[in-house]
Amino acid sequence: MVQSILTKKRAQAWGLDVTVAIVIFFAGIVVLYIYAINYSSGQGDDLDDLFYEGNLASELILSDSSLGILSDGKVNQTKLEAFDANYINRRTDFGISRNFYFTLDNGVNYGRVNTTGVDNFIQVTRITIYNNKPTKFQLFVYS
Repeated sequence: MVQSILTKKRAQAWGLDVTVAIVIFFAGIVVLYIYAINYSSGQGDDLDDLFYEGNLASELILSDSSLGILSDGKVNQTKLEAFDANYINRRTDFGISRNFYFTLDNGVNYGRVNTTGVDNFIQVTRITIYNNKPTKFQLFVYS
């Protein structure tokens, strides 16, 4: 009889140990899961947004629409000068929240060039026709 009571107490203690171990294990899994979710939503999202806005802006700038600088597939000098004069309005029309500027091979920057204290900076490069020559178009977006 005494032997039977001792084995029951040992079984109860062993069952309690297993229960505590399972609770600790699942608590660790939950902590790792929460950490993984919070860790992944950092810098990568901002860069993805920059690349999205950069590609969107380059498509809109290099278009024949009223927002773009092209006419018949070539850079129109009048539209180019008007773009630079209305930078803030253009950025709003494009739906872009970040600052950007672009250059052509003529060495002139168009847009807002103020890259001091910039955390993220991306470049989108395209080819266009300027002065009847293939020209490199470089768009820089920064936040």
